[in-house]
Amino acid sequence: MNRQATVALALCLMSGLTTTGYARQFVEEQNGQDDLWEDMGDWDETVSPFNWSGFLDVAGGTRLQSDPYHPDNTTLADVRMQLQGAYTFSESKISFRGDALYNGAEDIWQSQIRELYWQGNLGFLGEAGKSVDVKAGQQILTWGTGDYLFLNDLFPKDYQSFFSGRDDDYLKYPSLSMKVSGYFNILNVDVVITPEFKPDNGINGDIFSYFNPQTGGNTSDRLSVSNENTPDKPEYALRLYRTLAGTELAVYGYKGFSKLPQAADVNGMPRYSELSVTGFSAVRAVGPGLGKLEYAFHDGEDTSGNDPRLPNDQSRFLVGYEQELIANLTGGIQWYTELTHDHEALMTNSLWPQYEPSQRRHVFTTQLRYQAWRQTLSLQAFNFYSPTDGDGYLRLKATWSPVDTWQLGGGLNLFYGDEPHTFYSQFRDASNVYVSFRYYFGE
Repeated sequence: MNRQATVALALCLMSGLTTTGYARQFVEEQNGQDDLWEDMGDWDETVSPFNWSGFLDVAGGTRLQSDPYHPDNTTLADVRMQLQGAYTFSESKISFRGDALYNGAEDIWQSQIRELYWQGNLGFLGEAGKSVDVKAGQQILTWGTGDYLFLNDLFPKDYQSFFSGRDDDYLKYPSLSMKVSGYFNILNVDVVITPEFKPDNGINGDIFSYFNPQTGGNTSDRLSVSNENTPDKPEYALRLYRTLAGTELAVYGYKGFSKLPQAADVNGMPRYSELSVTGFSAVRAVGPGLGKLEYAFHDGEDTSGNDPRLPNDQSRFLVGYEQELIANLTGGIQWYTELTHDHEALMTNSLWPQYEPSQRRHVFTTQLRYQAWRQTLSLQAFNFYSPTDGDGYLRLKATWSPVDTWQLGGGLNLFYGDEPHTFYSQFRDASNVYVSFRYYFGE
């Protein structure tokens, strides 16, 4: 790579364009960008290869009602510091992002390395390597088209953080993985290998109670999974994608395990069962907005639906659309459905058929996002509603950042429904409000 190409790579890294890939950057450079770099002189001598930043965050939240299983109404009491930094080499970089946290809701100190990875191009292996990037280490991974609904995205999530009002970034849980991305004329390829299974951080009774079919009511008993029932095998994820006639098309594959302990062993203890997922998605402009379609087939261990200890296979569909309604106001809708296969066998063999979901469970989501005051104020309303379960979940969120150095935020998580066992209604006692203040520092 010549000197200009090296400068281009470094600038893209510094400006956060790395998600487009080093390989793609290399191709752009070969298509006639050299003249631009001739005019830029010796900028490479003024750009530091190291950058860093961070923030201090204080957040608090409380229930809107009492929970008999949690006498303390505190749902969020965080004092958090995050540091992040990156060092850029000629054709790669090392990036770090880590949190230190006092979690007052659980009265514990915690730390988490959210990112610590090396990312670079394999051009040093020859011409073929110039089309391949590698990202290896602790990282946040995501793909798919849904807003807060995940069909083909089987990367780990943190629902404790999501329900308590932490920043949306914390919904995505990090994993130690290697991602290999190839950019070719026919299509682009992402392959992700996670050497050891990483489950979701689900609702386990620590802060929010959950429905237990054995007792017919909620419980705060900690839902823990033994080491014997937690796989130590790898997970594999694949995405093939390209844009064809204005439509972004993608095909997905996953082989691993269910992210939540939905299965049970012979003693009735929770465990993670094997899971394979195949699916596809399409996104394209429709009228003044953007339409999206996604499908996934979740293929588990129970092929006939006769084993009540195992979740049945499911087909999952999503159709969505969003557009700017007026200046600075964007609206979006989604229809999501889960079709449970062998539902009759499930109802026949289930220990608690009265608590099993409908064969077709539907969820509609609506979203409004508004920005005002020169985009320093951001408002969001997002509602999940399931007509088949008769329950839902409303999220309201506001952030105000009048200057670059601090941000004030707040929001509401409201769960509603009539039945004690349905997906959202079981968390009615988890409804909460929260506020947060964040101070940014760094270069």
